[in-house]
Amino acid sequence: MENELFVSFQRSYIKRKSIPLMDDIILFDSFDSSKRTKFYSVSEWRTLDYKDIPFPPEDNKYKFPKDLYLVFKKKQNDFQFNYIEYGSDVKILSIDLFEKLSDNGLEKDQYEYSILKLVDKEGNVLTDKRYCALRFGKFDDHLFEVNKQTSFRSKVNGSTNYIYPDLTLNIENSDRKIFVLKEFSYRKSLIFNSLNLVTNLVTQFNDIDIYNTKEFPFIYDNQYDEEVVPLQNSYKI
Repeated sequence: MENELFVSFQRSYIKRKSIPLMDDIILFDSFDSSKRTKFYSVSEWRTLDYKDIPFPPEDNKYKFPKDLYLVFKKKQNDFQFNYIEYGSDVKILSIDLFEKLSDNGLEKDQYEYSILKLVDKEGNVLTDKRYCALRFGKFDDHLFEVNKQTSFRSKVNGSTNYIYPDLTLNIENSDRKIFVLKEFSYRKSLIFNSLNLVTNLVTQFNDIDIYNTKEFPFIYDNQYDEEVVPLQNSYKI
């Protein structure tokens, strides 16, 4: 089945207005101003292994915390950002974006939800804007077909990964417009099958970068080269 797909891809290691760099933020489970280091975290939830533990995990130590602190290590005054790919299958979203995605088929059984408090190193709350964190543990790879004959082999940072310009969704007549993949090159992304939704998202949330899956191999392979692919580029939807 032929269809047109789109993939989000945030280059959060490159400085851009209002969006913190990954090196400047960190998630913590708790805050205690009496502690010398102020923040502390058991963080056993970070060690969850999907191969051995069901999702959502039954053991409390592996469950995603209901509340998390997003600590800004450097001064931040602008909190207009809506989307950060944090790693460990965690996505940080503004509540506005989360509600938009939820209204368009983001599956509730695929993630755990945490309320975020954005604070500085002293524990001061930095903004009234609401954010959440989602940790994904169920993925949609089985719903897609990859064409290995047209796959693109990338060696970003010395690691070999494959990208599929002819990625195809193998379901019909579904209301779902948003998917998540475990496949490495797409793991820090969202997959969309609706141009109308994508156009609406990038209009309403201008810090979200979304590409056609046919263009994605070039973007992924040159993600660290701002001369080849500047942040503002003609490939974005």
